[in-house]
Amino acid sequence: MDNFSVLITGGGTGGHIFPGISLYEEFKLRKIQVSLLVGKKDINFSPLSKINKNDLHVYGAPVFTINIFKMPFFMINFLKAVFKAAMLFKRLKIDSVIGMGGYVSAPALAAAGILKIPVFLCEQNSVPGKVTLFFAGKAKKIFTSFNITKVYFKDALKSKVTHAGNPIRKVILTKAGKEEAKKYFHLGHCKNIILVIGGSQGALQINELFLEIKKMYSNELKDTGVIWITGEYSYKKFKDELGKLGTDGSVYLSPFIDDIGRAYKASTLAISRSGAGGVLEFASVGLPSVLIPYPYAADNHQEKNADAFELAGASVKIRKDEAEPEKLGEIIIDLLSNVNQLSRMAEKAKSLAKINAARDIVEAVAREMKEK
Repeated sequence: MDNFSVLITGGGTGGHIFPGISLYEEFKLRKIQVSLLVGKKDINFSPLSKINKNDLHVYGAPVFTINIFKMPFFMINFLKAVFKAAMLFKRLKIDSVIGMGGYVSAPALAAAGILKIPVFLCEQNSVPGKVTLFFAGKAKKIFTSFNITKVYFKDALKSKVTHAGNPIRKVILTKAGKEEAKKYFHLGHCKNIILVIGGSQGALQINELFLEIKKMYSNELKDTGVIWITGEYSYKKFKDELGKLGTDGSVYLSPFIDDIGRAYKASTLAISRSGAGGVLEFASVGLPSVLIPYPYAADNHQEKNADAFELAGASVKIRKDEAEPEKLGEIIIDLLSNVNQLSRMAEKAKSLAKINAARDIVEAVAREMKEK
């Protein structure tokens, strides 16, 4: 057994939490002492319910602001979070900290720096976030999901950067067969299945777009099933809207799906935002996708993620000005009727995945800690 302890910190979105859970699972397999630190708003996030309650910790990491009137309150709350993280590290005798990016990880990474605890960083997006760039100089290693990410770091830091891939949760890599997965969602009778998902919180624009597509192309999609993840906020609205449409096609509607690996396995095509967590999960299972980047994402990283997948031939990207039901509907119908193109996209998607990312990152951290 490796004789060190590690704390993984991240939150705010599934894109930061999911790979953190994957690393947690891998450390557990190696019998390495591991803890997970998330933000207060993350605690009700469904996948965290499967984490051992003694390993899961919460603190009040504040969202960064540039508002000069709010800045004093931000600084007070940030320092409180740093202090709480530092006390937690001492109590748990933490030997290393892995930051998964995002504002939630920042106070914990600052506390690790104060206590001289080795820091490792994981960056999911093609363009590194502000937290990753800020703490890069102090990090032992920086693990990226995209190969292109390395160009955004200063030359002096590039030796620390490793293209390891995005850690994938065990639930994603289900051994269920396609037909079994389709039946799980009561869609075994459908020729094709579209997965509609906007991210861990859902995406109102994608939900509204797809509802219009269901109305406009009901005949063309009559043999096509839908696994539709609305997010909690939109679920009731779209359940009611679908009820008004009657039985026009088969739809499995849910605010969230825990067994998302089965949904991926059952699906022919995904319609999604282009957060790194989602698109890299598509890659891991070879799922073709139509990506609609969220236009207000920090540093426009969703646009860059979608560009990388489109360039590889794994996805079709829909620009903001093209995100209309007619355009998206035509693309969906064209793809579903072209088996050869879907097959090529699936292979290209797989080429972007690093299935063993979690194992490789854990082994790299273990090597660094042994040397220390």
